[in-house]
Amino acid sequence: MSSLNFEPGEIVVAQILYSEQIGIKTRPALVVSNAKYNKDSEDVILLKITSKSKQTKYDIELTNSDLVNGELAKESMIMADNPVTTYKEMITTKIGKISKEKLNQVKEKLAELFEIKKG
Repeated sequence: MSSLNFEPGEIVVAQILYSEQIGIKTRPALVVSNAKYNKDSEDVILLKITSKSKQTKYDIELTNSDLVNGELAKESMIMADNPVTTYKEMITTKIGKISKEKLNQVKEKLAELFEIKKG
């Protein structure tokens, strides 16, 4: 799948290392790196998506009503405080795309997490 380009807001299924960096889990994830980076790099920056919330203030609720195309198997959470970089070859499929409004909510949460000030 590495020959495909990825855009911010796309939901993909990827093989991602566990937080402990031991073992891999196939899971949905949200593309957050920009299209130019994704085109020029062999990597993609993702946020893990889980159906089990860690209950942090950086979890963002995700339902099928947040998608402009595709479908989730379950209501889920985007884990904004757990970005991962993965090799494009680890992405197996695209399963949908979130709305611009939901992507803006993710960006706001990332800006809060990394203390990025706008303007």
